[in-house]
Amino acid sequence: MKRLVTAVSLAAVALSPALADAAKVPIDFAPALGANPTRTQQKLAALEAKLPQSFALPSSLAALTSGPITLRFLPETAAALERARTSGPGVATWPAGTLCTKHAAFTPPPELLAPGASSACTTADASIRRELAAVSACLEVAEPERYVLSAPRGVVNDTTTGSIESLVALTGEALSHYPAPEGLLPADFVPRLRDVVWKIRRAPVEAQISQARASYTKALAVLAGQPGCFDPAARGALVTALGELDAELAAAAAHVASVDVAGRARANQESVCLAARGRTRAPLPFPALTAEERRFVAFWLGGITWRMRGGGLIPLGSTQAARTQFCERPLRRIGELAGGSVGEEAGYRIFLDVFAGWGEWMDMGTTPGGQDLYEDLVQMTDRGRQQVQDPATSSLGLPIPLPIGGLEGAAVYLAAKGFDATALLVGGLDMGPCYAYALNPLRAFRYADTPMAPYGGTLVEGFTAVGELCTGASIALGLTETLLEGTPSGAPKPDLCTGKACGDDGCGGSCGMCPSGLACEAGVCVTTEAPAPPPAEPGATTRPSDPAAPSAVTAGSSEGCACRTTPGSSADATLAALSGVLVLALRRRRARA
Repeated sequence: MKRLVTAVSLAAVALSPALADAAKVPIDFAPALGANPTRTQQKLAALEAKLPQSFALPSSLAALTSGPITLRFLPETAAALERARTSGPGVATWPAGTLCTKHAAFTPPPELLAPGASSACTTADASIRRELAAVSACLEVAEPERYVLSAPRGVVNDTTTGSIESLVALTGEALSHYPAPEGLLPADFVPRLRDVVWKIRRAPVEAQISQARASYTKALAVLAGQPGCFDPAARGALVTALGELDAELAAAAAHVASVDVAGRARANQESVCLAARGRTRAPLPFPALTAEERRFVAFWLGGITWRMRGGGLIPLGSTQAARTQFCERPLRRIGELAGGSVGEEAGYRIFLDVFAGWGEWMDMGTTPGGQDLYEDLVQMTDRGRQQVQDPATSSLGLPIPLPIGGLEGAAVYLAAKGFDATALLVGGLDMGPCYAYALNPLRAFRYADTPMAPYGGTLVEGFTAVGELCTGASIALGLTETLLEGTPSGAPKPDLCTGKACGDDGCGGSCGMCPSGLACEAGVCVTTEAPAPPPAEPGATTRPSDPAAPSAVTAGSSEGCACRTTPGSSADATLAALSGVLVLALRRRRARA
């Protein structure tokens, strides 16, 4: 990144040579661009001076271009912006669930009663048909996101914004009326969303399955208890169908349970890997959610609700109400999801800085008579830094009345507790790049053009709306990344290779490699060559061995070892085994160094 500061500016902020070489802001453009290059450079130097001296942009950021400007984003943000740039012109097709195909194809028999059935039989038939309404439960399990459709339309209160589950329902119900542009969502969006919903709503989902299976049992009991009421062929077909439906529900229950179990196992392994880096974090809500799933929730929920705070989807007619319901409450829940009570407090502190406006710069130089693009970009980048770093201020620039006023900003608060706030600072700094990329090349992007009652606005109807989505997603993701990395534990780092001679350590490292001729299986070096056949008895007929069958003998074993010699050479065999052990020890030491 080119340095956009003059020698005078460098001297003014007293940057050391080492820090002057480190990129601190995610924007890069030629110094001569813009109506007032000197003033723009001075503002950039002032922005850099406000960041911690130790701060530098991570090398993992993704670069996008907006005309002559290079912008750097968290990778997930950059990927979403690029999908928006190439999305459409059609709309996305929501994939059907695959767990309940028999339920999807099932239709109740049009006629079940035998000719001349009594009124008691008619009552029995009606009771069976009531129980058959339970077939919809399996479809709601296979597509667990369907629960959002039962949320009250456009109702915003402390209940509908009070939990991750209810926030997903509120935003999902509103978005269900606006199909996403084709290509906007990542390919794995729906499968990942379903895994998340199964995990955060496992109890309600399992209750749906249990109730549906109980309904099938009741229907079968009526069919068995009053066989004379029903046509034999229709009755037999329904009994068979109910058995298949019940089995499909049992399989769906097993799948939901397996998703939960696999998630807990992965989350536990992530804790082990965190400990191996000398860090720790508090227990988190929804223990089956993986770190990647927590990032997923933060990114999408953070972006959508920040845009709703700006008037998208469900305008509340009150700026302060929107700030509370669509900024404060989601940020606290997102922070809690990734950091427990500390994360909730950090989310609240981010919210407290929303009162200082940014309307002066969000036009990105498009307002005649105002600042140009480059000054607006620098100041919006600084405004994003303020959102996550500075103490709370009001929209008039005055301290907010106590007890709110004077609280440290979220990044400062978390750094004091031992967190590395780099990702959170990057998420805030990306406010400027978000608006600049929204202007160019995404100025013509639309999520939906026509509001649909009872909603008074669409999700995206202009470039500043894209900037809001991008900003909220980046800040929420940066907060989550910071929290998930935890704090220094002070405890000895566990040895991930205990009991292993080779292979993956489970956290992206290696426990060593096997000597030539041996393969790693479950952390143990084994020979892949077949053992030599025993000498044939004089006059005996020999049979060829299967060359594809490996021997499961560990390194150093004398039985079946490819390096075994003929009787009488035991010293050579011992030396070969010792050499193999020495090679393993050296490679393990190098791998851990």
